[in-house]
Amino acid sequence: MEKKSTSRQASLTVYFCGKEECQPGHYFGPAVRPHYLIHVILEGKGIFQKSGVTYSLKKGDAFLIPPMESTYYQADKENPWSYAWVGFDGSACPEILSQTVFSDSFIYQNPGSNISALLACMERLLASFRESHGRQLEPMGNLLMLLSFMQNPSPEKSRDFSDEYFKAAREYIEHNYSYDIRISDVARHVGIDRTYLYKIFMEHGKTSPKQYLLWHRLRMAVQMLCSTDYTITEIALSCGFKDAPSFCNYFKKHIGFTPRAFRKEFQDQGKTIPVNNKLL
Repeated sequence: MEKKSTSRQASLTVYFCGKEECQPGHYFGPAVRPHYLIHVILEGKGIFQKSGVTYSLKKGDAFLIPPMESTYYQADKENPWSYAWVGFDGSACPEILSQTVFSDSFIYQNPGSNISALLACMERLLASFRESHGRQLEPMGNLLMLLSFMQNPSPEKSRDFSDEYFKAAREYIEHNYSYDIRISDVARHVGIDRTYLYKIFMEHGKTSPKQYLLWHRLRMAVQMLCSTDYTITEIALSCGFKDAPSFCNYFKKHIGFTPRAFRKEFQDQGKTIPVNNKLL
């Protein structure tokens, strides 16, 4: 087993990693661990016990040991498992784990479609930790990649998740409006097609995704015109417009002023000019 530690508590820290080929019937526990610990089964099979429940696990499966909770696990007597493990902790762990199957379970049972990729990811985590020399970024990145294999299943299509889709799409736009994003990028990020995205925006926002993106860019441009000394070109490019002329055309069409005239009017008036309420 390889052990490393950090003296400073962080939002996410990988404390140690290791790998073991167990003898038939080899067991550990009942015992507690000070950090989160995930074991990934590399070969063979065995059992994991927690809170009086026994789980049978095989290659590609995994189990989570939460901090300071008693558990017991044992290799099969005929086909003993080998496994790799990673110990980690930090303030971000509850939020991260809430997005995985570990939000309501202590085991991950591989569906069989991604065993090779998952085990390769675990090997990368082991290697990155071994070669990190105390640096955390690569081990943390590989840990998150490992957990991405264990995310909660996609929502059932029969359920109405339109509120969540709408919120996720809006957040994506509001964090990426300055880039050359397309509505297809928004739909891909949320995990739905463009037609359904359009329907959701019309139902929840009374506007199309394309118009919402445009209005958000204009909203940010208004804020920058009123509160900064950036040039019109700087504001145009910062808000996701291709160039200053196209920005000015959009701004004049929807706001009623050119950007330069809007800024001058704001400075002369000393207050916000009444504009379309979509900019509020």
